[in-house]
Amino acid sequence: MAAEQINDLKNVFGTAREVPKTYVEREGIDDRFLNDITRDKHIVIHGASKQGKTCLRKYHLEEKDYIVIQSSRDSTKASLYEMLLKHAGVKCEVSNSVTLGGKRKLLAKLTAGVSVPFFSKGSVSAGGEHEKTRENKMETTDFEIDPEDANDVVRVLEIAGFERYIVVEDFHYLDENVQQAIAFDLKLFHEVSNFTFIIVGVWLETNKLTIYNGDLSGRIATINADHWEACYLHKVIEEGESLLNVTFPKPVKEVLVKGCQGTIGLLQEICYRLCEKHKIWKTQEENESIGTEEDVRTMLRSVADEQAARYRNFLTKFAEGLGVTQLEMYKWICYTVVTSPIQELRRGLRPNNLFHRIRAMHPSSETLQHNNVLQALNQVGKVQFRHKLQPLIFDFSNGELVVVDANFLVFIETHSEEEFQEYLGLEVVK
Repeated sequence: MAAEQINDLKNVFGTAREVPKTYVEREGIDDRFLNDITRDKHIVIHGASKQGKTCLRKYHLEEKDYIVIQSSRDSTKASLYEMLLKHAGVKCEVSNSVTLGGKRKLLAKLTAGVSVPFFSKGSVSAGGEHEKTRENKMETTDFEIDPEDANDVVRVLEIAGFERYIVVEDFHYLDENVQQAIAFDLKLFHEVSNFTFIIVGVWLETNKLTIYNGDLSGRIATINADHWEACYLHKVIEEGESLLNVTFPKPVKEVLVKGCQGTIGLLQEICYRLCEKHKIWKTQEENESIGTEEDVRTMLRSVADEQAARYRNFLTKFAEGLGVTQLEMYKWICYTVVTSPIQELRRGLRPNNLFHRIRAMHPSSETLQHNNVLQALNQVGKVQFRHKLQPLIFDFSNGELVVVDANFLVFIETHSEEEFQEYLGLEVVK
C-alpha cells in the first residue's frame, strides 16, 4: 500500500543539520531534558560524538528560544563572552582602556528605539501654539566592560533585555583552563541573573563541571545522551522504514544494530547508504525490501576506511604524548586500547586493568609502576588538545578510559595487531 506522505531520504536517515524525521525520544533523556529546562538550572548535555546531543536540544526547543556559541580550541573566555554579547544585539568594539590584568576593555554599545517629543514646524493648534507630536529616534548607550568579567556581561545582557537560552556547543574543544574558568562563572550567572546555559560536550563523566567547581552542585543538571539501548536503535530503523515504505530484513537490522556499536550517528549513516545503494531517494509507492547482511558489513568497513588516514594520524600523534619519555606510555596505552575487545572499550578500561596488560608487554616491565599509567591517563585530554586531535577519540573520566568515537571502533575491528604495531612503531614483548 502506498504511503500517505512523500518523504525525502535526506530528511529520514543520515546525519544532517536538521533533526531527522526518525528522531526517537528516549526515556530518562528526553523527559529529563524537558523537566530540567524549567528548573532554573544550567544544563550539561554530554556523551560520545554523534550520539544526538545537538538533536536533543533542537528537537525540544524552538530556534527563537536560544542562541548558539560555537567553541573552538582557540576560544578564550573573553572571546566566548564577546560572541554572546553580539548574539544579544550588543555591538562590541575594542576600548582604549585596559583591565587590571592589562588587557583591553570592550566598548559595548546598546542601541534602542525611543520616542521623544518635538514641535512640528508650520503646525499651529487652534490656540495658536505649535502642535506637540512625537518622533522615534535611535538612542545609543555605551558601556566599558571587561570581557572576562561575568558581572559585566550579566549587566549588559540585562540592559539589552536578553531572555534566551545560551547554548555553548563543543565545550570539550576549549582549553582545560578556559573550561574551568567558565565553570566558576556559571555559579555567578546562576546566582545574580536568570540566564540559563546549556553546555554541550563530548565526555562521559557526569560530574565534570562540578569537579572544576564544587559550588555548581545543585545549580546544574546533567544529561548523559550517550546511552542508546538496542530497542531505541531498532525503533529508529522502523520509523525510517515506515516513512520511506521500505523494509530491512530482520537479519540485516540485527547486524546493523550490533555493528554500529550503540552509536546513533553511525546507524543513521549506514541506513542512508543502504537506501542509496538501492536507489531509494524518497517514499516508495510499493513497499520494497532492501539490504543484505554483507551490505551492512561492507558499508561499516567503508566508513572506517574513509576515516583511516585521520585515525592513523591520531595514533601517531597521540603516541608522541607530551614529549619524549623513556617509558613511552602513550604508545602503550594506544596499543592496549586497539588490541582490547570492542565491548570493553565501550564500557571503559580501568587503570589497573591497563597497567597489568601494558606490563605484560612492555620492554621495561620491571620498572613500570601503576602510577606511570595513571599519570598518563590523567593527561589524555591535554595530549589530544596539544596535537589538535579533534574530534576527541579517547576520554578518561569516571576512572575509566573510553573510546568516544564509534567509527574508531569499526576501524579497530578492520585492522590487525601487526598493522597497529607498525603505526605505533612498537616491538611487543610476549
